[in-house]
Amino acid sequence: NDRAPSLLNGGLGKVSPLYWVACLGLAAAVDFYGIQKSKENNPDYFPGNLGFDPFGVYPKDKDGQEWMQLAEIKNGRLAMIAIFA
Repeated sequence: NDRAPSLLNGGLGKVSPLYWVACLGLAAAVDFYGIQKSKENNPDYFPGNLGFDPFGVYPKDKDGQEWMQLAEIKNGRLAMIAIFA
């Protein structure tokens, strides 16, 4: 199938450079926004809390928030192991 670019056969060259510029621009904007939020000295701020929860998944109670934060850390660690294993 010639439609799906593959890293192994050089297919990423078929993806438009404008797409990569847009991806980098979006990532830079999110990162810049996070840096600005961290400098506001808001006591409710913690790393990764950008105030974006459109589905309301983040729990309201303290125990649920601690569980969610621990789950995110474990998920990140598992992802790192999966990449390098």
